[in-house]
Amino acid sequence: MTRPATTDGVSAVPERITRLALGAAFLVALGACSEQVTGSLGCPELCSDQSANLRDTVLTAVVAVDSTLVGFPILGTSRELSLVSRGDTADVRVVARFDTLPGVFRVPGATTDSSIRVVDSATVIFRIDTVFIRSTVPVTIEAFDVDTTAVDSIPATLLPLFRADRLLGSRTYQPSELTDTLRLPISNAALLGKITARARLRLGLRVRAAQSVTVRLAGTQFAPRVRLRVSADTAVPPDTITLRSKTPADDASIASSLALYPIVAAGTLPAATSPRLAVGGIAGARTYLQFVIPGSALDSVQIIRATLQLTQLTPRSAAGSRDTITLISRAVIAGARVTDVFTLSQLLAPVGGLFGVDTLRLVPVDTGVREIEIIRVARAWQPLGTSNTLRALVLSSLQEGSSPGELNFVSTEGPDAQRPRLRITYVPRRGFGIP
Repeated sequence: MTRPATTDGVSAVPERITRLALGAAFLVALGACSEQVTGSLGCPELCSDQSANLRDTVLTAVVAVDSTLVGFPILGTSRELSLVSRGDTADVRVVARFDTLPGVFRVPGATTDSSIRVVDSATVIFRIDTVFIRSTVPVTIEAFDVDTTAVDSIPATLLPLFRADRLLGSRTYQPSELTDTLRLPISNAALLGKITARARLRLGLRVRAAQSVTVRLAGTQFAPRVRLRVSADTAVPPDTITLRSKTPADDASIASSLALYPIVAAGTLPAATSPRLAVGGIAGARTYLQFVIPGSALDSVQIIRATLQLTQLTPRSAAGSRDTITLISRAVIAGARVTDVFTLSQLLAPVGGLFGVDTLRLVPVDTGVREIEIIRVARAWQPLGTSNTLRALVLSSLQEGSSPGELNFVSTEGPDAQRPRLRITYVPRRGFGIP
Protein backbone atom coordinates (compact mmCIF):
# COMPACT_ATOMS: atom_id res chain seq x y z
CA MET A 1 0.00 0.00 0.00
CA THR A 2 1.28 3.47 -0.76
CA ARG A 3 0.10 6.94 0.13
CA PRO A 4 1.53 10.29 -0.94
CA ALA A 5 1.98 13.05 1.60
CA THR A 6 0.37 15.81 -0.42
CA THR A 7 -2.02 16.43 -3.24
CA ASP A 8 -0.88 19.86 -4.38
CA GLY A 9 2.50 20.17 -2.77
CA VAL A 10 1.18 21.88 0.36
CA SER A 11 0.12 19.78 3.28
CA ALA A 12 -0.17 20.14 7.00
CA VAL A 13 -0.98 17.68 9.74
CA PRO A 14 -4.77 17.89 10.09
CA GLU A 15 -6.09 19.46 13.26
CA ARG A 16 -7.74 16.21 14.19
CA ILE A 17 -4.33 14.55 14.31
CA THR A 18 -3.23 16.98 16.99
CA ARG A 19 -6.36 16.31 18.99
CA LEU A 20 -5.94 12.56 18.68
CA ALA A 21 -2.30 12.77 19.66
CA LEU A 22 -3.13 14.77 22.77
CA GLY A 23 -5.87 12.34 23.62
CA ALA A 24 -3.51 9.42 23.32
CA ALA A 25 -0.71 11.05 25.27
CA PHE A 26 -2.03 9.67 28.55
CA LEU A 27 -1.20 6.20 27.26
CA VAL A 28 2.49 6.87 27.58
CA ALA A 29 2.27 6.97 31.33
CA LEU A 30 0.86 3.45 31.45
CA GLY A 31 3.73 1.67 29.75
CA ALA A 32 6.05 0.97 32.70
CA CYS A 33 6.61 -2.37 34.39
CA SER A 34 7.95 -2.56 37.93
CA GLU A 35 10.74 -4.98 36.99
CA GLN A 36 14.33 -4.05 37.75
CA VAL A 37 17.38 -5.32 35.88
CA THR A 38 19.55 -6.96 38.51
CA GLY A 39 21.34 -9.86 36.82
CA SER A 40 24.79 -9.61 35.26
CA LEU A 41 23.34 -10.77 31.95
CA GLY A 42 20.60 -8.16 31.91
CA CYS A 43 17.79 -10.54 32.91
CA PRO A 44 15.12 -8.62 34.85
CA GLU A 45 13.82 -9.44 38.25
CA LEU A 46 10.45 -10.84 37.25
CA CYS A 47 7.16 -9.31 38.29
CA SER A 48 5.72 -12.80 38.79
CA ASP A 49 6.53 -16.49 38.60
CA GLN A 50 10.29 -16.00 39.01
CA SER A 51 10.93 -19.74 39.26
CA ALA A 52 9.72 -20.50 35.73
CA ASN A 53 12.10 -21.29 32.91
CA LEU A 54 12.72 -18.86 30.07
CA ARG A 55 11.14 -19.81 26.77
CA ASP A 56 11.73 -18.46 23.29
CA THR A 57 9.45 -18.27 20.26
CA VAL A 58 9.56 -16.71 16.80
CA LEU A 59 6.22 -15.40 15.51
CA THR A 60 6.21 -15.20 11.72
CA ALA A 61 2.61 -14.22 10.95
CA VAL A 62 2.05 -11.33 13.34
CA VAL A 63 2.51 -8.42 10.91
CA ALA A 64 -1.06 -7.80 9.73
CA VAL A 65 -0.32 -4.59 7.79
CA ASP A 66 2.93 -3.39 6.28
CA SER A 67 2.84 -0.24 4.18
CA THR A 68 5.37 2.16 2.73
CA LEU A 69 4.28 5.79 2.67
CA VAL A 70 6.17 8.61 0.97
CA GLY A 71 6.42 12.38 1.28
CA PHE A 72 8.07 12.80 4.69
CA PRO A 73 8.86 15.05 6.36
CA ILE A 74 5.63 16.90 5.54
CA LEU A 75 6.43 19.90 3.40
CA GLY A 76 7.54 22.78 5.60
CA THR A 77 7.81 20.79 8.86
CA SER A 78 11.60 20.43 8.83
CA ARG A 79 14.32 23.04 9.00
CA GLU A 80 17.12 20.49 8.51
CA LEU A 81 17.24 20.37 4.71
CA SER A 82 19.86 19.47 2.14
CA LEU A 83 20.99 20.63 -1.26
CA VAL A 84 21.78 17.45 -3.19
CA SER A 85 23.43 16.94 -6.55
CA ARG A 86 23.97 13.36 -7.70
CA GLY A 87 23.15 13.57 -11.38
CA ASP A 88 19.94 11.87 -12.44
CA THR A 89 19.78 9.85 -9.23
CA ALA A 90 19.19 12.82 -6.93
CA ASP A 91 18.70 16.57 -7.34
CA VAL A 92 17.21 18.40 -4.38
CA ARG A 93 16.94 22.18 -4.16
CA VAL A 94 15.75 24.50 -1.39
CA VAL A 95 13.39 27.48 -1.50
CA ALA A 96 13.80 30.30 1.03
CA ARG A 97 11.03 32.87 1.34
CA PHE A 98 11.75 36.45 2.42
CA ASP A 99 8.30 37.97 2.02
CA THR A 100 8.89 41.06 4.13
CA LEU A 101 11.62 43.41 2.87
CA PRO A 102 12.70 46.62 4.60
CA GLY A 103 11.66 49.88 2.95
CA VAL A 104 13.27 52.48 5.20
CA PHE A 105 16.25 52.97 7.48
CA ARG A 106 17.33 55.55 10.01
CA VAL A 107 20.65 57.35 10.18
CA PRO A 108 22.02 57.41 13.74
CA GLY A 109 20.98 60.68 15.37
CA ALA A 110 18.16 61.36 12.89
CA THR A 111 14.55 61.70 14.02
CA THR A 112 12.90 60.43 10.82
CA ASP A 113 13.32 57.44 8.56
CA SER A 114 14.83 57.54 5.10
CA SER A 115 13.66 55.46 2.14
CA ILE A 116 16.08 52.80 0.94
CA ARG A 117 17.52 53.96 -2.37
CA VAL A 118 20.81 52.07 -2.28
CA VAL A 119 21.62 48.39 -1.77
CA ASP A 120 25.18 47.24 -1.43
CA SER A 121 26.94 44.01 -0.41
CA ALA A 122 23.74 41.92 -0.55
CA THR A 123 24.65 38.46 0.69
CA VAL A 124 22.79 35.26 1.58
CA ILE A 125 24.30 33.78 4.74
CA PHE A 126 23.60 30.22 5.83
CA ARG A 127 25.16 27.64 8.07
CA ILE A 128 25.91 24.11 6.95
CA ASP A 129 26.69 20.81 8.64
CA THR A 130 30.32 20.14 7.71
CA VAL A 131 29.97 16.46 8.65
CA PHE A 132 27.95 15.91 5.47
CA ILE A 133 30.49 17.50 3.11
CA ARG A 134 33.47 15.45 2.02
CA SER A 135 34.00 17.06 -1.35
CA THR A 136 37.48 17.09 -2.90
CA VAL A 137 36.38 19.30 -5.81
CA PRO A 138 34.97 22.84 -5.94
CA VAL A 139 31.28 23.20 -5.09
CA THR A 140 29.06 25.85 -6.69
CA ILE A 141 25.90 27.16 -5.03
CA GLU A 142 23.49 29.28 -7.07
CA ALA A 143 20.58 31.50 -6.05
CA PHE A 144 17.64 32.08 -8.41
CA ASP A 145 14.63 34.36 -8.24
CA VAL A 146 11.76 31.86 -8.01
CA ASP A 147 9.00 34.32 -7.11
CA THR A 148 5.83 33.77 -9.10
CA THR A 149 2.11 34.41 -8.85
CA ALA A 150 1.40 30.72 -9.50
CA VAL A 151 1.20 28.10 -6.75
CA ASP A 152 4.88 27.91 -5.95
CA SER A 153 5.13 24.99 -3.56
CA ILE A 154 5.20 22.26 -6.21
CA PRO A 155 8.11 21.27 -8.47
CA ALA A 156 6.15 21.72 -11.71
CA THR A 157 5.85 25.43 -10.99
CA LEU A 158 9.25 26.12 -9.48
CA LEU A 159 11.73 24.07 -11.52
CA PRO A 160 11.29 26.10 -14.76
CA LEU A 161 12.32 29.19 -12.78
CA PHE A 162 15.84 27.85 -12.18
CA ARG A 163 17.16 29.41 -15.39
CA ALA A 164 19.90 31.82 -16.45
CA ASP A 165 17.76 34.97 -16.74
CA ARG A 166 16.61 34.52 -13.13
CA LEU A 167 20.06 33.91 -11.65
CA LEU A 168 20.65 36.34 -8.76
CA GLY A 169 24.01 35.10 -7.59
CA SER A 170 26.53 32.29 -7.76
CA ARG A 171 29.70 31.38 -5.91
CA THR A 172 32.15 28.52 -6.23
CA TYR A 173 33.68 27.32 -2.98
CA GLN A 174 36.97 25.47 -2.82
CA PRO A 175 36.96 22.43 -0.49
CA SER A 176 38.87 24.43 2.14
CA GLU A 177 36.17 27.13 2.04
CA LEU A 178 33.34 24.77 2.94
CA THR A 179 33.30 25.81 6.57
CA ASP A 180 30.27 25.98 8.84
CA THR A 181 29.10 29.39 7.55
CA LEU A 182 28.81 30.19 3.83
CA ARG A 183 28.21 33.58 2.22
CA LEU A 184 26.67 33.83 -1.23
CA PRO A 185 26.59 37.30 -2.89
CA ILE A 186 23.41 38.17 -4.79
CA SER A 187 22.52 41.03 -7.15
CA ASN A 188 22.30 44.41 -5.42
CA ALA A 189 20.24 45.85 -8.27
CA ALA A 190 17.73 42.99 -8.22
CA LEU A 191 17.23 43.27 -4.47
CA LEU A 192 16.86 47.07 -4.66
CA GLY A 193 14.26 46.61 -7.39
CA LYS A 194 12.20 44.34 -5.15
CA ILE A 195 12.49 46.72 -2.20
CA THR A 196 11.44 49.69 -4.33
CA ALA A 197 8.49 47.76 -5.78
CA ARG A 198 7.52 46.51 -2.30
CA ALA A 199 7.77 43.01 -3.65
CA ARG A 200 9.00 39.85 -1.96
CA LEU A 201 12.24 37.90 -2.35
CA ARG A 202 11.99 34.17 -2.87
CA LEU A 203 15.27 32.41 -3.48
CA GLY A 204 15.78 28.99 -5.05
CA LEU A 205 19.12 27.48 -4.04
CA ARG A 206 20.87 24.84 -6.16
CA VAL A 207 24.22 23.08 -5.73
CA ARG A 208 26.50 21.84 -8.52
CA ALA A 209 29.84 20.01 -8.55
CA ALA A 210 31.94 17.70 -10.71
CA GLN A 211 31.08 14.86 -8.33
CA SER A 212 28.16 13.92 -6.12
CA VAL A 213 27.70 16.37 -3.28
CA THR A 214 25.29 16.98 -0.40
CA VAL A 215 25.16 20.29 1.46
CA ARG A 216 23.03 20.06 4.59
CA LEU A 217 21.58 23.36 5.79
CA ALA A 218 21.42 23.85 9.55
CA GLY A 219 18.11 25.68 9.34
CA THR A 220 17.05 25.16 12.94
CA GLN A 221 20.16 26.55 14.59
CA PHE A 222 20.90 29.30 12.08
CA ALA A 223 18.23 29.94 9.48
CA PRO A 224 19.33 31.42 6.12
CA ARG A 225 19.21 35.20 6.07
CA VAL A 226 20.09 38.09 3.74
CA ARG A 227 22.52 40.79 4.87
CA LEU A 228 22.77 44.12 3.04
CA ARG A 229 23.97 47.68 3.40
CA VAL A 230 21.39 50.40 2.70
CA SER A 231 23.62 53.48 2.87
CA ALA A 232 27.13 54.55 1.95
CA ASP A 233 27.31 56.09 5.42
CA THR A 234 29.34 53.61 7.49
CA ALA A 235 27.57 54.84 10.62
CA VAL A 236 24.45 53.07 9.35
CA PRO A 237 24.71 49.40 10.37
CA PRO A 238 23.97 46.61 7.86
CA ASP A 239 20.37 45.43 7.73
CA THR A 240 19.31 41.78 8.00
CA ILE A 241 16.31 40.16 6.31
CA THR A 242 15.04 37.00 8.00
CA LEU A 243 12.88 34.19 6.70
CA ARG A 244 9.19 34.88 6.49
CA SER A 245 6.37 33.47 4.41
CA LYS A 246 3.03 35.26 4.06
CA THR A 247 1.28 32.68 1.91
CA PRO A 248 -1.15 31.04 2.09
CA ALA A 249 -2.72 34.18 3.55
CA ASP A 250 -5.61 32.30 5.14
CA ASP A 251 -3.42 30.00 7.27
CA ALA A 252 -0.56 31.62 9.17
CA SER A 253 0.65 28.28 10.54
CA ILE A 254 1.15 26.73 7.11
CA ALA A 255 2.61 29.98 5.79
CA SER A 256 5.20 30.02 8.55
CA SER A 257 6.19 26.41 7.91
CA LEU A 258 6.78 27.17 4.23
CA ALA A 259 9.45 29.79 4.87
CA LEU A 260 12.05 27.15 4.00
CA TYR A 261 11.30 23.92 2.13
CA PRO A 262 12.84 21.45 -0.36
CA ILE A 263 12.03 20.86 -4.02
CA VAL A 264 12.92 17.50 -5.57
CA ALA A 265 14.04 17.97 -9.16
CA ALA A 266 15.25 14.42 -9.84
CA GLY A 267 15.56 11.11 -8.10
CA THR A 268 12.09 10.58 -6.67
CA LEU A 269 11.41 6.87 -6.70
CA PRO A 270 7.91 5.45 -6.62
CA ALA A 271 6.85 3.99 -3.31
CA ALA A 272 8.24 0.57 -2.59
CA THR A 273 6.19 -2.29 -3.95
CA SER A 274 5.83 -5.87 -2.70
CA PRO A 275 7.91 -7.57 -1.57
CA ARG A 276 9.91 -4.48 -0.56
CA LEU A 277 9.55 -1.92 2.24
CA ALA A 278 11.43 1.38 2.21
CA VAL A 279 12.71 3.92 4.72
CA GLY A 280 14.21 7.32 3.88
CA GLY A 281 15.49 8.25 0.43
CA ILE A 282 14.59 11.16 -1.81
CA ALA A 283 10.94 10.11 -1.72
CA GLY A 284 10.90 10.49 2.09
CA ALA A 285 9.61 6.98 2.83
CA ARG A 286 8.35 5.56 6.11
CA THR A 287 7.27 1.98 6.81
CA TYR A 288 4.19 1.23 8.90
CA LEU A 289 3.96 -2.17 10.65
CA GLN A 290 0.82 -3.23 12.51
CA PHE A 291 0.90 -6.41 14.58
CA VAL A 292 -1.77 -8.92 15.50
CA ILE A 293 -0.21 -10.88 18.34
CA PRO A 294 -1.99 -13.88 19.91
CA GLY A 295 -2.99 -13.28 23.51
CA SER A 296 -1.02 -16.32 24.61
CA ALA A 297 2.13 -14.74 23.12
CA LEU A 298 1.85 -11.38 24.82
CA ASP A 299 -0.97 -10.89 27.32
CA SER A 300 -0.51 -14.01 29.45
CA VAL A 301 3.29 -14.09 29.77
CA GLN A 302 6.06 -12.12 31.37
CA ILE A 303 8.15 -10.76 28.51
CA ILE A 304 11.90 -10.79 29.00
CA ARG A 305 12.93 -9.79 25.49
CA ALA A 306 11.14 -8.76 22.28
CA THR A 307 12.97 -8.33 18.98
CA LEU A 308 11.68 -7.27 15.58
CA GLN A 309 13.68 -9.02 12.85
CA LEU A 310 13.87 -7.57 9.34
CA THR A 311 15.78 -8.69 6.26
CA GLN A 312 17.61 -5.82 4.56
CA LEU A 313 17.82 -5.74 0.75
CA THR A 314 20.11 -3.85 -1.61
CA PRO A 315 18.71 -0.36 -2.38
CA ARG A 316 16.72 0.53 -5.49
CA SER A 317 18.83 3.63 -6.12
CA ALA A 318 22.54 4.37 -6.07
CA ALA A 319 21.92 7.81 -4.56
CA GLY A 320 23.36 7.88 -1.06
CA SER A 321 23.72 4.11 -1.05
CA ARG A 322 26.91 4.32 1.02
CA ASP A 323 25.64 6.94 3.45
CA THR A 324 25.11 5.85 7.04
CA ILE A 325 21.39 6.03 7.85
CA THR A 326 20.01 5.94 11.39
CA LEU A 327 16.86 3.82 11.49
CA ILE A 328 14.33 4.96 14.10
CA SER A 329 11.42 2.83 15.30
CA ARG A 330 8.57 4.58 17.11
CA ALA A 331 5.33 3.28 18.54
CA VAL A 332 2.00 4.50 17.20
CA ILE A 333 -0.05 6.15 19.97
CA ALA A 334 -3.58 5.95 18.62
CA GLY A 335 -6.63 3.87 19.34
CA ALA A 336 -8.30 1.39 17.03
CA ARG A 337 -10.82 3.96 15.81
CA VAL A 338 -8.09 5.69 13.76
CA THR A 339 -7.82 3.71 10.53
CA ASP A 340 -6.00 5.99 8.06
CA VAL A 341 -2.43 4.69 7.76
CA PHE A 342 -0.97 8.01 6.68
CA THR A 343 -2.47 9.67 9.76
CA LEU A 344 -1.22 6.85 11.98
CA SER A 345 2.28 7.34 10.60
CA GLN A 346 2.31 10.77 12.24
CA LEU A 347 0.77 9.87 15.62
CA LEU A 348 4.01 8.64 17.10
CA ALA A 349 5.55 8.40 20.54
CA PRO A 350 8.63 10.57 20.99
CA VAL A 351 12.05 9.04 20.61
CA GLY A 352 12.98 7.61 24.00
CA GLY A 353 10.60 7.63 26.95
CA LEU A 354 8.54 4.66 28.08
CA PHE A 355 7.91 3.63 24.48
CA GLY A 356 11.56 4.01 23.51
CA VAL A 357 13.15 1.43 21.20
CA ASP A 358 16.59 0.88 19.82
CA THR A 359 17.96 2.76 16.84
CA LEU A 360 20.20 1.18 14.21
CA ARG A 361 22.91 2.73 12.07
CA LEU A 362 22.74 1.03 8.68
CA VAL A 363 24.33 1.46 5.26
CA PRO A 364 21.88 1.03 2.34
CA VAL A 365 24.19 -1.23 0.29
CA ASP A 366 24.48 -3.76 3.11
CA THR A 367 22.22 -6.80 3.35
CA GLY A 368 21.18 -9.34 5.95
CA VAL A 369 19.00 -9.76 9.03
CA ARG A 370 18.57 -6.66 11.21
CA GLU A 371 17.25 -6.80 14.78
CA ILE A 372 15.41 -4.00 16.60
CA GLU A 373 14.80 -4.44 20.32
CA ILE A 374 11.22 -3.43 21.22
CA ILE A 375 10.95 -4.80 24.75
CA ARG A 376 9.69 -1.53 26.25
CA VAL A 377 7.03 -1.16 23.59
CA ALA A 378 5.89 -4.77 23.98
CA ARG A 379 5.57 -4.36 27.75
CA ALA A 380 3.60 -1.14 27.27
CA TRP A 381 1.22 -2.92 24.93
CA GLN A 382 0.31 -5.53 27.59
CA PRO A 383 -1.71 -3.37 30.04
CA LEU A 384 -3.07 -1.04 27.34
CA GLY A 385 -4.81 -3.71 25.31
CA THR A 386 -5.80 -3.50 21.66
CA SER A 387 -8.69 -1.05 22.12
CA ASN A 388 -6.64 1.70 23.76
CA THR A 389 -3.76 1.66 21.31
CA LEU A 390 -2.80 -0.09 18.13
CA ARG A 391 0.09 -2.48 18.30
CA ALA A 392 2.00 -0.75 15.55
CA LEU A 393 5.41 0.71 14.80
CA VAL A 394 6.66 3.20 12.23
CA LEU A 395 10.18 2.91 10.85
CA SER A 396 11.74 6.16 9.68
CA SER A 397 15.15 7.71 9.06
CA LEU A 398 16.82 10.23 11.36
CA GLN A 399 18.13 11.83 8.15
CA GLU A 400 14.62 12.09 6.72
CA GLY A 401 14.59 14.92 4.20
CA SER A 402 18.33 15.48 4.32
CA SER A 403 19.90 12.34 2.83
CA PRO A 404 19.08 10.48 -0.40
CA GLY A 405 20.08 7.16 1.13
CA GLU A 406 17.21 4.65 1.29
CA LEU A 407 16.95 1.47 3.37
CA ASN A 408 14.99 -1.45 1.90
CA PHE A 409 13.56 -4.51 3.64
CA VAL A 410 11.58 -7.61 2.66
CA SER A 411 7.83 -7.21 3.20
CA THR A 412 5.24 -9.76 4.33
CA GLU A 413 4.81 -10.81 0.70
CA GLY A 414 8.45 -11.81 0.32
CA PRO A 415 9.97 -15.27 0.82
CA ASP A 416 8.78 -16.92 4.03
CA ALA A 417 12.23 -17.06 5.62
CA GLN A 418 12.85 -13.34 5.03
CA ARG A 419 9.54 -11.80 6.09
CA PRO A 420 9.31 -9.52 9.16
CA ARG A 421 9.00 -11.57 12.32
CA LEU A 422 8.84 -11.06 16.07
CA ARG A 423 11.04 -13.02 18.46
CA ILE A 424 9.89 -13.13 22.08
CA THR A 425 11.70 -14.50 25.12
CA TYR A 426 9.26 -14.96 27.99
CA VAL A 427 8.28 -16.66 31.19
CA PRO A 428 4.75 -18.16 31.21
CA ARG A 429 2.51 -16.99 34.00
CA ARG A 430 0.92 -19.79 35.93
CA GLY A 431 -1.73 -21.54 33.93
CA PHE A 432 -0.79 -19.74 30.72
CA GLY A 433 1.86 -19.85 28.08
CA ILE A 434 2.49 -20.11 24.39
CA PRO A 435 1.48 -23.52 23.11
